[in-house]
Amino acid sequence: MKKLALSVGLAVVLVSQSFSADKTLYEKLGGKQAIDAVVVELINKMMKDQQLGKYCKGFDKEKVERNRQLVASFICKATGGPCDYKGRDMKTAHEKLKISEKNWGRFVDLTKETLDQFKVPADVQKEFLAAVSPLKESIVSVK
Repeated sequence: MKKLALSVGLAVVLVSQSFSADKTLYEKLGGKQAIDAVVVELINKMMKDQQLGKYCKGFDKEKVERNRQLVASFICKATGGPCDYKGRDMKTAHEKLKISEKNWGRFVDLTKETLDQFKVPADVQKEFLAAVSPLKESIVSVK
């Protein structure tokens, strides 16, 4: 009887581990509400940032909210979530901004800081940053 209980317990643990391993990055990040909260905080930090704030200069509340929704939808979709991103491709959306390598680095730093603030586990942060790093080629236009 003990062997049966142990076997069943082990099976439950293995099955639950396989389900957690099958989670999408979207699920690991906490879903839509968590992504929305992180994006709100990240955009607030960017707007106040000495280096990146210039990209948000002159934005009214509507433009800030529209950009927030676009960023959140993009992240949701790109991480395996059910959202529908209806914005421009990354190159078109960023080409006129003249974003530099230094700006990209600062964005990554603020993103890490924000993910830490929301207590996103290090392995999930690493997975997220690996997923967005290919976007650098489309976003950075000043080498």
